[in-house]
Amino acid sequence: MIALLAHLTPTGFGPWGDGMARLFLEPTELLLVIALVLLGVQARQPCSDRLPLLLPLAWLLGGLIGLRLPSPLLLAVVCTGLLAALGLLVALGLRLRQAQLLPLAAGLAGLFALVAGSALAGHSGALAALLGETVAIAVLSLLLAQALAPPHPRWLAIGLRVGGSWITAASLLMFGWLVRHPQ
Repeated sequence: MIALLAHLTPTGFGPWGDGMARLFLEPTELLLVIALVLLGVQARQPCSDRLPLLLPLAWLLGGLIGLRLPSPLLLAVVCTGLLAALGLLVALGLRLRQAQLLPLAAGLAGLFALVAGSALAGHSGALAALLGETVAIAVLSLLLAQALAPPHPRWLAIGLRVGGSWITAASLLMFGWLVRHPQ
């Protein structure tokens, strides 16, 4: 029972609220959503307009597949490395085209959700927690995309790149922890 609670921190709001809180308690998942939205803002519209719909859908699909897996996927090192690379793309200020960004965002959200879903599998409120986390991702990505919508003053472009460098730095710190204390 203790191992199951390690993947779903009880908040007192039930499985739905636990899932919503999980997004903010799992640094890799939170940083993934922020990095993908920042990349979408750098790519300009229509990418930044489509990401708030694409991210929750890809998360839900990947999470549902992950819930069906027989054992948890231990891909923390891979996910952390991908997150560091994503933060580096934001820090470098690269503007990906829509044909590059949207499949990248869907694939990464699906992969991270697959890992999250496999960690939640076997928990009594796993589906409700997954739905709660999906709603939290939808709300967060929509609020970030709208708050950072064009026109882009120069300070916002600098802020986006600084945010990307912080995401990369946090990912490298998490990577160091994983190397020092493997799962």
